[in-house]
Amino acid sequence: MTTKDSKKEILGMTTISYKFQVTIPKKVREKYHLQEGETIMFVEENDRMYLTKSTDI
Repeated sequence: MTTKDSKKEILGMTTISYKFQVTIPKKVREKYHLQEGETIMFVEENDRMYLTKSTDI
C-alpha cells in the first residue's frame, strides 16, 4: 500500500548466483557510499524486505 507522499525509485536489479550471492548495483553503491568490507543487513518489516547498513539501525 502506498500513500501520496510515498516515493519509489528502482535503483537497479541483480540476480542471485548459484552460491546465493548478489552484486549490489553501482548506482546503489555510489548513492549510499557503500564500501568493500562494510556489513549490511537484510531486514523484514510488514512483509517487505529491505537492505540497510548495519550502522543505520
